[in-house]
Amino acid sequence: MKKATTVKLGVVPVKRGLYFTSLENALVSKQRAFSSLAKIRGNVEIINLDSVINNGIATSPEQIPTIVKYLKDNEVDAVFMLHCDFGLEEIVARVGKAIGKPLLLWGARDDAPDSVSGVRIRDTQCGIFASSKVLQRYGVPFTYIENCYADDPMFVQGVEDFCRTAAVVKAFKSMRILEIGNRPRGFLSVMYNEEELLNKFGIEVVPLSMGSFYRHIKDMVAKPDNRLIELMNSLRQKMDCSSLGEEKLKVIAAMIAFIREEMERNCCNGVAIECWSSTQDLFGILPCQVIGELTEMGYPAACEADVAGAVTSVMLQAADYNKQPSFFADLTIRHPENDNAELLWHCGPFPCSLKAADSKPAVDAFGRGQWRLREGDITVTRFDGVNGKYSLFIGEAKAIDGPKTQGTYTWMEVEDWSKWERKFVEGPYIHHVSVMYGKYARILQEACKYIPGLCADRI
Repeated sequence: MKKATTVKLGVVPVKRGLYFTSLENALVSKQRAFSSLAKIRGNVEIINLDSVINNGIATSPEQIPTIVKYLKDNEVDAVFMLHCDFGLEEIVARVGKAIGKPLLLWGARDDAPDSVSGVRIRDTQCGIFASSKVLQRYGVPFTYIENCYADDPMFVQGVEDFCRTAAVVKAFKSMRILEIGNRPRGFLSVMYNEEELLNKFGIEVVPLSMGSFYRHIKDMVAKPDNRLIELMNSLRQKMDCSSLGEEKLKVIAAMIAFIREEMERNCCNGVAIECWSSTQDLFGILPCQVIGELTEMGYPAACEADVAGAVTSVMLQAADYNKQPSFFADLTIRHPENDNAELLWHCGPFPCSLKAADSKPAVDAFGRGQWRLREGDITVTRFDGVNGKYSLFIGEAKAIDGPKTQGTYTWMEVEDWSKWERKFVEGPYIHHVSVMYGKYARILQEACKYIPGLCADRI
C-alpha cells in the first residue's frame, strides 16, 4: 500500500465589518470560491468556519481567538485567507501569525461598479494590498494567487499548487530519517552535520547499526512468514529474478519488510542505507531492489547512507502527496552527442514502475535492477549544505532516450547544461539527486519560503 499524505486546509473568509459592503454580496463571493474549491485535485481536506462563527465569515477582531482555537484543534497544515470584500487585515495577520503555517492570500476580481449609482460591490483587490503589507509587518510569509474570478482555472490551479507546497513544508517539519549503517569510507561527500540538522530544521536522524540490521534480517530469513512470501511473489511478477536465486530474493524481501516496519515504529518518513560495501559483504547482495520497492511504497530511500539525499526525496515526493515515487540518481556523464544532456544513473535502485514500456526489467545476481526509465518531464532536486548554509537545488528537465548502459538509468536534457554543471561544481551539492516525473519546481521554490534557513536555488 502506498503511504500517501493529506493536507488540511483551513479556509478563513474575511469581510471588513458587517456594514462596509453588503453581507449578501460577501456570501455570494464566499459561495463561488467554495464551489471552485470543491474541484481541487489531490489529498486535500477543507476545514471551514461555518460551525464556529456566523455565516462562516470573519468580520471582527473579537473572533480571532475562536478562529485560532478552531484551526489549531483541527490541526490544519495551511491557512487560506479568502477575501470576500476588502477584508480585515488585522484578522489576516494575527490569525496567520498565531497558526504559523503556510498562508494563501486571494480575493476574487471585482465586478464593475453599478451602472446607475456607481457603487462598487467589494473593493477586494484594494484590501489584498492592505493585508499583504500587514502580513509583512507581522513577519508572516505568504503565497499569493493573482486577482482573478473564482471560476478562473488560475484559481483552482493556484490553490492546488499551494496545497502541494504545504505538503512539502509539512513533510519537512516532521522529518525523521532512519540511517542504517554508516557512510562508505570513501564517500566524504555524503557527510552531514546531525546536530545542525536538528537545531536548524528539527530534522531527527534515527541510527540503526549494520550489526543490528544483519541480525534482524537473518532471523527473518530463517523463519519466513506470509509477508516475505507475498513480497517475493510481487518482485517475481514485476521483474525477472532468475539470476538472483531464491535465498537472495528472500533476503531482499526481509529487508523491505523490516525497514518498512522500523520506519513506522520510529515515525520516520525517509531512510538512508549503507548499501556498499557492508550489505554486499554481509548478505552477498546490494539492496538496490530494497531501495526501489520502499520508495515505490511511499518510504523514500537513498543509497550510500546519504541522509541529505533522503531528506531531498521526502521533500520531492511530498509535492505529490507521496503518491508517486521519486528515483535517486547520480549525475554521471555527458551525452556523447547532445551537449545539453546528462546521464541519470544508479546501480539499480530505481522504482520498477518508472521503466520504459519496451524495457524488460531484470535483477542481476547482486540485486541490481537493469532497466531504462520512460521519457517525460522531470523535476531534479538536491537538499544540501556546507558551513551552516543550506539550499535546495531545483531544476526541471526532460527524460529522453540515449545510449544503453547497465543498471537503472535515463538521460536528462536541459536548456543549458553548462549552468547546471557549474551549480553542482560550485556547490554546496554533490552528484546525488532526487528526481520525480512532473513539473514541481515552482511548488518546491515556494515551500522554501516557509522553511527558515533554507534557500531556494532554482536554476
